[in-house]
Amino acid sequence: MAQVVLTDKQLVEQMEIKLSHLAMRWRERKDQPDAEEIARQYQAMLRLMIELGFHDELYVDSELPDELMPQEYLALFE
Repeated sequence: MAQVVLTDKQLVEQMEIKLSHLAMRWRERKDQPDAEEIARQYQAMLRLMIELGFHDELYVDSELPDELMPQEYLALFE
């Protein structure tokens, strides 16, 4: 089976899709006990994306409330 190798840009694009799914899942579950874990996964993924060179503004639907967004992301737009 052939191995697929993604560039950092392609990886970040896939991670951005996953981030959007996590944001949607958090909104659906924000009053449930697992919402905190979903937010932690979201924050970890966004921090990694920034480490890989992501410096764009996310679509509103892909964001969590400001108090849950990583400071590293918020600092990009101050």
